[in-house]
Order: sequence, then structure tokens, then C-alpha cells
Amino acid sequence: MIRRPLLLGVAVVLALVIFAIDYWSPLDGAVAVLQTAVILLVAPLGRRFVVGAGLSAGTLAIVAFFGGHMHSMSEGALSRLGVSLVAILITTLLSLRDRSTRTTLGEQARILELSHDTVVIRDRGDVILYWNDGAEHLYGWPRVEALGKRCNELLQSSFAAAEVDAAMEREGHWSGEVTRTRRDGSRVVLASRWLLRRDPEGRPVGIIESSADLTEARRADAERRSSEQRFRTIFESAGFATWESDWSETLRIATEDVPDGQPIEPWLVARASLTQAAMAAAVIRQVNQAAVELFDAEAAGQLVGSSMCERYLPEAMPAVAQILAALAGGADEAESEMRLLTLGGRVIDVVVRVNVLPESHEGSHMLVTAYDVTERNEARARIEQTSAELAHAARVSMLGQLAASIAHEVNQPLTAIVNYGKSAKRWLSRDEPDLGELDLCLDRIVSNSTRAADVIGRVRGLARKAAPQTEPLDLIELSEEAMALVQREARAAGVTMRRLNGEAPPLAAGDRVQVQQVLVNLLMNGIQAMRDVRGGRRELSVAIGEADAMLRVAVEDSGTGFAGDGAQRIFEPFFTTKEDGMGMGLSICRSIIEAQGGRIMASNNDGEGATVAFTLPLATAEPHALAQPPSLI
Repeated sequence: MIRRPLLLGVAVVLALVIFAIDYWSPLDGAVAVLQTAVILLVAPLGRRFVVGAGLSAGTLAIVAFFGGHMHSMSEGALSRLGVSLVAILITTLLSLRDRSTRTTLGEQARILELSHDTVVIRDRGDVILYWNDGAEHLYGWPRVEALGKRCNELLQSSFAAAEVDAAMEREGHWSGEVTRTRRDGSRVVLASRWLLRRDPEGRPVGIIESSADLTEARRADAERRSSEQRFRTIFESAGFATWESDWSETLRIATEDVPDGQPIEPWLVARASLTQAAMAAAVIRQVNQAAVELFDAEAAGQLVGSSMCERYLPEAMPAVAQILAALAGGADEAESEMRLLTLGGRVIDVVVRVNVLPESHEGSHMLVTAYDVTERNEARARIEQTSAELAHAARVSMLGQLAASIAHEVNQPLTAIVNYGKSAKRWLSRDEPDLGELDLCLDRIVSNSTRAADVIGRVRGLARKAAPQTEPLDLIELSEEAMALVQREARAAGVTMRRLNGEAPPLAAGDRVQVQQVLVNLLMNGIQAMRDVRGGRRELSVAIGEADAMLRVAVEDSGTGFAGDGAQRIFEPFFTTKEDGMGMGLSICRSIIEAQGGRIMASNNDGEGATVAFTLPLATAEPHALAQPPSLI
């Protein structure tokens, strides 16, 4: 800011001095040529100043000539004026061109400074003449320290010298890798390009080099190769089947015709052939050894290049549709269990998981894993069968305990039938049979027969051996039936049973026989828990109601409760609080309830006794009214 006004001031003073000399000098316009010095003086200030100085110089020369030499004008004087004006014009034009060249060179120099690559210019003796910001940043030496130093000594350069010299002599340039040492002692690998500098006569005068740091790229490349090797090792050594597939065409086929607003999964489920065609387009790129073994293949080549289309059984299509719908909806992974057919003809149960790889574009890279769960499912089926048999054995055992009650329940209606039959026979033996009394006796015979049949039906229901079947359950009705089965034991123990009043609960979902088994077991346990109660009340209550979107059944007694940690351990196999107990009843009850989606728990009451409760999921049926008024038995 200070230099420009000063330079302009000097230029103005110089122009005026030359004008004065030219005006008063007897040389008739020859002095005006000195105005070119003013133009050269302001040339560094810019194009605008050069043009202004040129116009001013020409104007002053003309004014000085006609003002100071008009009286002695001659052809020689006019010639000298013309020469001066031409000199001013040429100087102005040359200054403008030089300014343009300087601007271009300046911009090129700024571009070199802006480059992240290193740019170094050195002479034939390897002395550094130019060192850009990129070189400062990469090598660590500031420009003031680097200039004048020998480049290869400063940076401890390592490169193929013979190859470089031959290439520079033959072609005038060289490209390759150079290893150098930074100021902090670390080594860097560079991709370098050297260009031979020549003077106007074509003689070599030095080298211009531009280098880019390859260290991070090499490190990243090494990490990438290491990561790929780790992935390959994991891929090959994984104990489960894994393969990579291209699902881009699969997803296109599966979704291109889906109507707007239509959920994809049910749409595909209804079109199994389309789902099958879509999966036929899922080409396998690579598989691991576990996949070869899972599908009974002899080598990976039997699977690579093909699809798993023929491996999917018809019943697997809904599970496949679920995976396709999830991936089409933008999910990064999807999983489902299905049944597949191996090359050897075996049917296997597998959990298939599909993951979208990071480099995937519209499903082009999918990693598919398959976990063989055939043995697990078979073991689960055996466990379920064993559990059902154990529950059946427990029911039969419980019926043995209730044999006296069952005999009494059956004997009562049978005795009534005999008595009413005898009465009917007497009414018939009269001279004039009383048909009204006879009709009443027959009605009561039918009623007691139905009563006996109901008792036998309940016993047969508990004794039957069949697979569990989930159905809507009326827990009020089930509780009434269970209370009827243990009624004699309750009376013998002096226990009063009652069902607590409450709002009509909705239907539960479960297996009727097994839930009734649980109810009878809990009622019997409650009755037995009050056998040793002396002088106190003996009450057993059943409460049914909703709790946390489930139906809850609670059996509460007024016995001695659980001692110590008995409430927490009561459902463990072989743990019992009874001298003659086996510790299996409540353990079986827990298995039954949990298998049907519920929970069972036990706790001591605040006062006396204990409560054992279980929950069951709601059925889809609407709530219904009470089957009959609350009863007191």
C-alpha cells in the first residue's frame, strides 16, 4: 500500500521533469523518448497503469513539441517526434505483453503452491532452486532451509539411479517410485515424475520434479489385502455354509410387477412360481467348504455359477418371500428358517441369513449363510414327544390319586339310577300305573346317566394321549371342572373351595387337557398344603382375570406357605415340600404353561398360605359372559 503511491509519485515527477526538459530543450522532440522510462517504471503496477502512462507520455511529448518548438519546426524535428512517439507506443505494448506474461507465470506459481503434491526444481548439481508448500508439508523442511541444499542428500533419496539417468538422457523425463526420509526420520514412498529443464539453446540446466505420497495408499492397500485375506480365511474356515451371490436380477424380478401400495411379501407368497423364477436368477459366485458339505456336493464347482433354485422345496417359498420382501424394503439383512433339498436328495432344515455387503449395488453382492438346524429340530421334536408322554404319565398318576373321588363321583349317579329304576318298576307294577311318576323317574335316570357320563368324560380327557392342540379355552368352565374332580379330597380335608367373583374374562389360547391338568395339580397341592392346619380356616380360592394382555389364573390357599427359598425353587425338577412327593408335578406344570406361551410363578401371601398363578395368551375370540354364577363348593 505504501510502495504503490510512492512509485506513482516518482513516475509523475519523472514525467514532468522529462516534459520540462523536452519543452525547453533545443533538441526539438528528441528528449521525449525518455518518457519510455516512466512506462517501464509503472509496469509492475498493472495493465491499467501501463496504458495510462503510455497515453500520458505521448500526450506530454506532443504538447512539449508544439508548445516549445513550434517556431523552429523542421522536417528533422517532426521525424524525431515521430521516433519518440513510436518508441513510447512500442514500450507500452511490450510492457503490456510482459505484464501478461508475468501474470501467467504468477498464476502458474500459485498453482504450484496450491498443489498437495511436492514440486521441487533443482539445477544440474542437484541444488534446490524451488520448494513449494506441498514439499514443506510432506518433508517437514521449510522453504528457507531447503533452498540451496542438495536435494538427494537432504532427503536421503533412494531410487534406481541408472534407470533414471538412462531415461532422462533418452526421453528427457522419468516416472517411477522414490523413497525419501522426512525431517522426523520417517520414510515415505513417492510416485515421482522428473522432467529435464533446458535453456533456450537446448542445453540441460536442471530437473523439475513432482511427487505424490504413496505411503498412506500403500498402507491402505496392505490393510485391504490383509482384510481380504482375513475375510477369505473366515469365509473358508467358517463352520457353517456360506456363499456369495448376485441378487440384483432376483430383486428386480421379484419387485418389478408389484402394484403400488401392495405389500411385497403376501404378493410373492401368492405367486410361488414368480418367487421360484426370481431365485433362479441368484447366481452363486463363490462358496466355502462347509456349503459344499452341507449340500452333499463333490466340489465347489457343482455350486458356483448356478443358483439354489432347485434346492428350495415348495414349502420354503413363503420363507423365501419373507427374505425378498425385507431386502426389497431396504433391510441390510434378512433371516428365515426353511427346508432345502441337497444334491444327494436329503431334506434339511436350515436357517438362512442374507446380508447385503458394503460394495453391493442393488443386490449385486449378497453374503448368504445357512445354519443346519435339522438335528436341533429333531431333538426338539423328541423332547416335545417326551414332555407330552411325561405329562400324560403325570395325568394318569394324578388320576390314580383321585381314584376314590372318581369312584365316588361315578357311584353317586349310578346309585341314583338304580334307586330311580326300582321306583319306576314299582310305579309300573300297580294296577293303574302312575305315568307321571314314571316319567319323573325316567327323567332323573337320564339326568344321572348324563352326570356319570360327564365324570367319565373328564377322566378320559385327562387320561387320553394325544398331541397338544391350541384352541380357545373358557377358563371359568375349566376351573369348575377341575374343582369338581377334586371335590371329594377337598371335603375330606375340610377345605372350602370357591371361585372369586370377577368380570367375564376373554377366552384363553391353550391345550384344554393340559391346562386342566395344571389346574387339578394346583388344586390338589393347595388341599394337601392345608392338611396340617389346626384350628384355622381352610380355604382354597381360584381367581381368573386379565393381566398385561394375558389371562391370569391364581390358586390361593390358607396353608403354611413356602419355607425359605421354596417359592423360588418349587418349579425345579425333584424339589418337593411334601414328605411323599416326587417333585415332578409343578415342574411338569411349568413346562406345560411355558410351552403354551405363558408363565407360572409362586409366592407366599401377606398373611397365611401361598399363591401359585399362571398366565396364558389371549385367544382371538371375543370376551364372553360367565358360564354360570360364581359357586361355593
